[in-house]
Amino acid sequence: MRVVPLEAFRDKVSFAVAVGAVERGFRALALGEAVLPDPMVVELPAERAEVHVKGAHLKGARHIVLKVATGFYENRARGLPSGDGLFLLLDAATGVPALLLEEHGYLTDFRTAAAVALTLKYLAPRGAHEALLVGAGALARLTARAMVAQMPLARLTLWNRTAERAGQLARELAQVVETRIAPALESAVRDARVIVTATASTTPLIRDSWVAPGTHVTSVGTGSPEKIELEPALLARADKLVADRVSQTERYGNLHHAVAAGVATRKRVYAELGDLAAGRRPGRETPDEITVADLTGVGVQDAAIAQAVVEALGL
Repeated sequence: MRVVPLEAFRDKVSFAVAVGAVERGFRALALGEAVLPDPMVVELPAERAEVHVKGAHLKGARHIVLKVATGFYENRARGLPSGDGLFLLLDAATGVPALLLEEHGYLTDFRTAAAVALTLKYLAPRGAHEALLVGAGALARLTARAMVAQMPLARLTLWNRTAERAGQLARELAQVVETRIAPALESAVRDARVIVTATASTTPLIRDSWVAPGTHVTSVGTGSPEKIELEPALLARADKLVADRVSQTERYGNLHHAVAAGVATRKRVYAELGDLAAGRRPGRETPDEITVADLTGVGVQDAAIAQAVVEALGL
């Protein structure tokens, strides 16, 4: 088995390639051309930690992909990254371990950011030149760059509970897009028509009453049951609610909390992201639609981004 360090593939795959790969992964899922087991989630509340195991095999791919991702949120106080992980690629013909990608959480964030870009492709208002990003962690950093790559952004607004971290990210992004820091979340949401949340919040951040007609919202921070970024009433009001995988969002996502609050059921979901990628359902159709994408991270994304890395490195 060959071990491939992060330095060998960091920044070797462009966002355009990543979005295309993730789109093909979701399309394969919608068309029944992917084997996708349910994820395994190990919750460690006392340690403020979680371990996720996901994987998939895409039809015709050389490898079966298994991914382990960890979130240990006390690590910041220890001077360590809060996220880590690895990808194990098995030979699809023999089951023999072929490659180990030491990605340390990078590929998980990268494929998540690519999925955000994919939701914007299908659901964001046409010609939107401004957007709001909520969050300033490692995932938000890649998400911001995915948004810039996908949209004709003239300005990106950032909000984070810790203003210092938002300021640091704003300075990093200033070289690629005009970036400002929102002094208050409510006013920023009211002004925005494209909103992406990438946090580890356990309380709703985006309130239904703040969101105007014609707005699109993508949430990517709810990969475990206690996390929530969107007020349940927003999911109930959305004209189109899109899930990456309904069976996951009703257990881990914002949909999970909307169901618990009694304001929605899984029938409220308009489509899965793969349905849009496969052309089974249209995305945004009118300028005044409120669209919401609830993303929890699906194994086909891991399989797709791993395949993109293998191709980029010629492995």
